[in-house]
Amino acid sequence: MIVKDDALKHMRSHLEQAYPHEGCGVMLGSDGVITMVHRGTNIRQDRREDRFLLDPSDIVHAEKLARQKRVEIMGFYHSHPDHPARPSLTDREDAWEGRGRLGRRVDNGRMGDIGVFRLSEDGADFVQETFTIED
Repeated sequence: MIVKDDALKHMRSHLEQAYPHEGCGVMLGSDGVITMVHRGTNIRQDRREDRFLLDPSDIVHAEKLARQKRVEIMGFYHSHPDHPARPSLTDREDAWEGRGRLGRRVDNGRMGDIGVFRLSEDGADFVQETFTIED
């Protein structure tokens, strides 16, 4: 997977602003390249510091944007405030098959590690993917 630097900057800004709660959104692009992100809203009312629920209207808006820009929804991103950027059991339970997940660690409001994962074919676990950042 390739993540365009501009998309990563928008993601970083969004997730740092969401701290100390989990931030979330949708990644858009094509041919394995994330070119843009659509900021989402975490509508969870409880445990927002370690759980998120992406507002369904954000997915609808991301789908419309994808059609307009002739790209597709490549996956989803969210932050793990003060925790490692690797999927949790909750992340696995909520994963969409065939869609990548990008997790970002945010410590004290500052972006940390990045982890990119995809649900395994049997749905039992996540497989870590390599990624590069491009201009």
